[in-house]
Amino acid sequence: MKFDTSKKGFQTLFKPYQVALLVYIWEQNAKQKTGITSRQAYDFLQQTSDGEPMKSRATVIIFLNRIVEDGLLSFEEVSGKGGYHKVYYPTMNREQFAQHVVTTITKKLEEVLPSLRG
Repeated sequence: MKFDTSKKGFQTLFKPYQVALLVYIWEQNAKQKTGITSRQAYDFLQQTSDGEPMKSRATVIIFLNRIVEDGLLSFEEVSGKGGYHKVYYPTMNREQFAQHVVTTITKKLEEVLPSLRG
């Protein structure tokens, strides 16, 4: 995660298309666990580009895999047409993620500036 204080909301951490994708994933999983493939994520972004340049599918896959590494998503590999595909699931909802960010930033600040510890 990179923190940009010149932005607002989750755009302090992610690019606009990434925020849109995360919100979409959280909304899809609000009532029940619903996985999303990179193709579904790519198709969603193509439909909601709002004048932004279209993102490549590779860009979408790289972002999904990066946030798996950050612990925001997990995935399962499923067999399908053309081989195995990753199906991504959120590991935390929007509120849990916000708390995770606060905790992560606080711990890092305490590490960098030990005098902040209470």
